[in-house]
Amino acid sequence: MAEPLLEVEDLRVSVSDGGRTVAAVDSVSFRVDAGDAVGLVGESGSGKSLTLRAILGLLPPGVKVSSGSVRFQGVDLLADPRALRRCRGGGISMIFQEPMTALNPVVRVGRQIVDGARHRQGWSRTQAREEMLRLAREMGIPDVEAALDLYPHELSGGLRQRVMIAAALANRPRLLLCDEPTTALDVTIQDQIIKLLARLRAELSMSLLYVTHDLSVVGQICERVEVMYSGRLLERGSLRSIFQAPRHPYTLGLIRATPDVDSNEKLEPIPGSAPTVFDRPAGCPFQPRCAFAEKDCRSGEFSLRAMTDDHATACIHSERCAAVGEVREVG
Repeated sequence: MAEPLLEVEDLRVSVSDGGRTVAAVDSVSFRVDAGDAVGLVGESGSGKSLTLRAILGLLPPGVKVSSGSVRFQGVDLLADPRALRRCRGGGISMIFQEPMTALNPVVRVGRQIVDGARHRQGWSRTQAREEMLRLAREMGIPDVEAALDLYPHELSGGLRQRVMIAAALANRPRLLLCDEPTTALDVTIQDQIIKLLARLRAELSMSLLYVTHDLSVVGQICERVEVMYSGRLLERGSLRSIFQAPRHPYTLGLIRATPDVDSNEKLEPIPGSAPTVFDRPAGCPFQPRCAFAEKDCRSGEFSLRAMTDDHATACIHSERCAAVGEVREVG
């Protein structure tokens, strides 16, 4: 097997508050191969965004990586700060969740698209402007000459998101981290952004690590899925195996709570709510909300175990999910 482009191994991200330190991300391992598109899915608070930020060393105060490794093209970025700085923006770029807070409010958007790339590439002002206009047109930004001289608050949410994508792509990264980039957008703009990312991924031979809580988005853009809950990975597999044969009750719950335009079935919300980082249960983290939970789910360790070559689950009663026979079309 070829060396992965990105390999995260036993990543643990700790949060401290009032003298207590707990793992917000607990022993997470996954890989992204060259040209791959991987979806990291789960409810809010499951640790998805912290995982992305840990990869690039952008964790907020009071949050730190306490163990594990993040290897990009074979180099451990956590052990080599200079390598991490070199790959930011160039080898790895990131589209943040909310462009209104991620973009600088007092800098015109055109400059924000190319500032980082100009520094890295040594472009002149003329070269930078030409690249800025090219990227803006590639993103489908209308009337680019006028739009790029505006400030972020003068653009619509969809245009701000396109500016964020253009800035992330200015250095032609090998890997693009997407932190729910369409969450705040209406469905029409969301569809445009997803199709744009899929096209650019193919054109640039770029890999994607796409964080979302929306399985319908994953079905449109990803090929493999990692299901995350309460800081842990509960299931992984190919897109088809996850949608058509889920082997964890949490994954099954996410699928049943996702609208299906081809079905008249009533949506089934997952009962209860996800625990906070300081109030996680013992044993399987999903067992308090799980209809299949037994006494043996309330203690012990629950790690991923292989079901097939392209499917693994952390559920010890996965046969119950199999018996349900959930099947969804992919894409």
